[in-house]
Amino acid sequence: RAGIEAPEAQGEVISLGTKSVCWLGVPLMIDGRARGLITVQSYTPDYLYSPRDEELLSFVSLHIANGLDRRQADLDRREAELSRLEQSLNEKILNMQAMEARIQTMLKEAQSLKDEKMRHLVDVYTNMKAQQAAQVLETLDERTAVQILAGMRGRQAGEILTYVKAEKAARLSEMLTR
Repeated sequence: RAGIEAPEAQGEVISLGTKSVCWLGVPLMIDGRARGLITVQSYTPDYLYSPRDEELLSFVSLHIANGLDRRQADLDRREAELSRLEQSLNEKILNMQAMEARIQTMLKEAQSLKDEKMRHLVDVYTNMKAQQAAQVLETLDERTAVQILAGMRGRQAGEILTYVKAEKAARLSEMLTR
């Protein structure tokens, strides 16, 4: 009992509850460092721990420590893998953002080219005689025809529409007002 009370008196341990008659503890050693303690207690004087009990508890402690060490190594491996995956994912996100920026630039350039071509078409149709422009305009799809007419001055577009078949001219005029 004196062996139990001495560490308590020195403040090394705190006793809670019923005082034990016999106490046995062995360190839980991992990588040469004590990482914990495994203890057993007896509350009756009928059973006192022996050196053989200490050997058995040390054996159990060794196996627990090995299991904890393997578990920690597995956790470390998983953490490293997650870190690698996170880094890979971040790189892919950055690549996708750069690709998106390039695509946006390409789309803007394509729209600029499309707008430039439409301005050129408007110029071509503007410089044609109204009757000739109407004949060619009737062969185009209606969306393109409307874009061309919308790019012209109102009076000029109106003059061309007078030479377009009445039914198609009505549809084009309606589309121009939307």
